[in-house]
Amino acid sequence: MQFNQQWKIALLAASALTAAMAAPALAQTAPQSTGETDQASNPANANDIIVTAQRVEQRLQDVPISITVFDETKLTNNNIQSARDIATYTPGLSTNNRYGADNTTWTIRGFTQEQRTTATVGTFFADVVMPRASGATQGGEGAGPGYLFDLQNVQVLKGPQGTLFGRNSTGGAVLIVPKKPTDRLEGYVEGQLGDYNLRRVQAVLNVPINDTFKVRFGLDRNKRDGYLKNAGTIGFGPNGNAGGSVDYWAARVSVVADFTPDIENYTVANWSKSKSTGLIPKITRCFTAAPPGYAAFSASTVATGQQACDQMAREATLGFWSVSNPLPDEQSDLETWQVINNTTWRASDNLTVKNILSYGELRGITDLDLFGAYKIVPNLGSAVVPVRGTETSPNNVQPFNVTHSIPNGYSNRESSFVEELQFQGRSDGGRWIWQGGFYLENSDPLGVSGIQSTTQTPCIDLATFNCVPGQNGSSLGRLAYQDTLTKFRDKAIYFQTSYDVTDKLKLTGGIRYTWDEVDSIYRITAERIYSAPVASVLNGTPITFPAGTYFYCLNDVTFGRPGSATNQYRPLDQRFGACTEHHNVKSHAPTWLLDVDFKPMQDVLLYAKWSRGYRQGAVASFAADTLQDYGPEKVDTYEVGAKTSWRGMMPGYFNVSAFYNDFRNQQLQIGLSCLPVSLCAQTTAIINAAKSRLWGVEVEAGITPFEGLRLEASYAYLNTKILSIVDLQGLVTARGLPFTDIRPLPVGSVIPNSIPHKLVLSGNYTFPLPPSVGKVTVGATWVYTSRYRAVSDPFVGVQQGSNFVAVQPYSFASEFGVLPSSKLLNLNATWDNVGGMPVDLGVFVTNVTNAHVYLHSNVQAASGFVSNIIGEPRMWGARLRYKFGR
Repeated sequence: MQFNQQWKIALLAASALTAAMAAPALAQTAPQSTGETDQASNPANANDIIVTAQRVEQRLQDVPISITVFDETKLTNNNIQSARDIATYTPGLSTNNRYGADNTTWTIRGFTQEQRTTATVGTFFADVVMPRASGATQGGEGAGPGYLFDLQNVQVLKGPQGTLFGRNSTGGAVLIVPKKPTDRLEGYVEGQLGDYNLRRVQAVLNVPINDTFKVRFGLDRNKRDGYLKNAGTIGFGPNGNAGGSVDYWAARVSVVADFTPDIENYTVANWSKSKSTGLIPKITRCFTAAPPGYAAFSASTVATGQQACDQMAREATLGFWSVSNPLPDEQSDLETWQVINNTTWRASDNLTVKNILSYGELRGITDLDLFGAYKIVPNLGSAVVPVRGTETSPNNVQPFNVTHSIPNGYSNRESSFVEELQFQGRSDGGRWIWQGGFYLENSDPLGVSGIQSTTQTPCIDLATFNCVPGQNGSSLGRLAYQDTLTKFRDKAIYFQTSYDVTDKLKLTGGIRYTWDEVDSIYRITAERIYSAPVASVLNGTPITFPAGTYFYCLNDVTFGRPGSATNQYRPLDQRFGACTEHHNVKSHAPTWLLDVDFKPMQDVLLYAKWSRGYRQGAVASFAADTLQDYGPEKVDTYEVGAKTSWRGMMPGYFNVSAFYNDFRNQQLQIGLSCLPVSLCAQTTAIINAAKSRLWGVEVEAGITPFEGLRLEASYAYLNTKILSIVDLQGLVTARGLPFTDIRPLPVGSVIPNSIPHKLVLSGNYTFPLPPSVGKVTVGATWVYTSRYRAVSDPFVGVQQGSNFVAVQPYSFASEFGVLPSSKLLNLNATWDNVGGMPVDLGVFVTNVTNAHVYLHSNVQAASGFVSNIIGEPRMWGARLRYKFGR
């Protein structure tokens, strides 16, 4: 096998750790505890896992929250490496994958994050929220590449967590808990090999310098070729030759310093850098005539549909996992680093003071084809006047829609500073406990970030955006540039307390007040070319376009129609000094929790609670003109649940919860256009447009029928419905906007990304072998996901008075944008302590049956096609781990 320079570095680092650890490890004559929770060997106590869902350590059994927990064994056996993998195995949790694995966002219980809104699910690493992005594209605030190694566990908390975890957690929170340094000299080196040229090296070293100072080092290098074959003539670019690749470095250093017996200082520094080819959608349906319920196709739409059919035929020769790439530098790059310091002072037996301080930075480049459709435009250079340079290839392309980072810049780059001062107390005897604190978060741009995009525009060289927008008055084609400087300011004060009324009855109440501010400076410009003056109509106004290449401000309500005195055509080199807008949005609200817990016996918990969630208002910088600002949304959640566990001959556990969410001022992405489409450019806006309700049931259970066999099942049912929509046509008319074709979700429809049914079944059997042989375990996990709506079909409803209602019954069968059901089977086998040695072996196979899994949908049926992002095929791998100090 040939290794490049990076792999040499990774292996040298692993070898250095091996040398450092080997001598002291071999000198030990007895195995030592590693401080890990060996849940696989003690299945009876699944509810005894220690979690931090209420900012303190508690048994899972005693926490009145619906939680799914992944310990190290589950993470390893299921080959969980990304946010999408966590969602696969968690009922009630899904992801939006439109911008690739590096920029995945969470959805819990139907609370989804629209493009350019803030998160609905808070992601916390070592007790601190993940760094934000600037909002040019989705990204940030999630579990990026390189965070899911050397972990104690991952906890998925379902339902609003706004009292203790703060802003933007209406759906829930995901807690990523890294392993802290211990007082043992220990560690491991692990290598993985598999198909798609999988190569992964991990190394961890834990060193107790002395009794009061401990250090833990970790390194993760992961590289795997993409699984999406390219049926196009243009290569994928710098990060590989197939879509969906994995290629990242990650490093972590953590230090625990016990300054005194009562003062602990815990610092974690994490860095990761990913360079992936990204994900391109695959055309899965094409139309050369209008589908039922759609307007008749124009000649150009028929041509687009035929081109989509031709593209599908080309891709079919390479199999299901194939796409067509139009972008020479297709890539998804992400670099994140964060330093977290947590100082804990046990001031007395009844009072603990914590200070949490963090600073992190995120930089991302997103160069992606968002719709997966394009056509070849031969001899483009001889037919038109190019924007820049000259034609270099006879195979020029006209993509349906491509997004690209700004020239020599980033799609996202933002810093995040967090400071939290926390107090925890309890009465003598522990009947009354409380915690409260102050929270501050500042996010600032690290320079201008943004995107350039082209829609149905012929391009000579997409890598440099040498494109020809709107040649000679064509209504098709637009080359747009959008850049921003966005700041976030968040502060809060909170308090929560619990009181044991009796040994069996506990009351809990909490409140938090949050103040949020978003300040955004941004520009949106567009280009067109005319070789001679052309009379035309723009936004319903007659206008004469002069000859030449020029830019203008795209927000013509704010700046005036193009060519007017306030929105003149200007040379391209003046773009970055023009068209600037400045928006500031402030929002504030209380969130709270009221909870009653009843424990009729030690291992039975019954609870009922009412919680208020809040998601801040913000600025969607690149939305429709005058509709960039949107307000906060709120949800009231009512939940009842039970947690039980038992021991004896067949130990196990059973947890169930039922919830109802009353959702108000919902932030929805609305499609805006004109009829006919030549009157204005299509766009979107985020509007507080809806009132909804969401209810469901979640169950998690496990049992050990006999020693060695562990069976587990989890299930989630979710029912969502849009109850009302505001009068959007009236809103648009009042703002003086030209849009006559407005496309929100119809009343009665489901909320996108809310999965009605999801079932996860798993089983593990450990063979009864003596310790001298080792511990051999085989396991299987089966995941069923029902069909669900990923995006709305923009052509199934109509505005009637103050509501947007369905033209016909809003059923799954009659719509596009619905993802089919899927059944996923994963297998794994492990052999720990092979022959009594400190060596572990493991093999895994994911998606054993090669199931076709759809992750996202782009509904462009009115333009002749529908495309989907598709999940991974069957993959296998093997791992070898050598442990030290065990």
